[in-house]
Amino acid sequence: MENTLIKISEIIDRYENGHWESLDNLRVILRDLSTSYYHLTKYNLEAFEQHNAVQYKNKKSVSYGLILANEQVPELRMTRKILFATSKVIDAVRSEVSILRTER
Repeated sequence: MENTLIKISEIIDRYENGHWESLDNLRVILRDLSTSYYHLTKYNLEAFEQHNAVQYKNKKSVSYGLILANEQVPELRMTRKILFATSKVIDAVRSEVSILRTER
């Protein structure tokens, strides 16, 4: 998962710093970011399964099980936040691609 997070950060930095300079490079950024998004989604699903396992194996109250699961599987919240932020960047890159296409 760490490699995927590093790759996402590098791609977003490349986009943010304006190192794409052409429609083709922007498409590469979009493709790389979309595939990294997919890989991070796999980690999110694994974390979700672990979170549910901890939560529902708990024999105490539902709220205690949720608190315990949140403590033991912090990756779930982290991956959700990163997936949301990454989806917003993907939307921005798509918009940029669309604008550049219409300018051609």
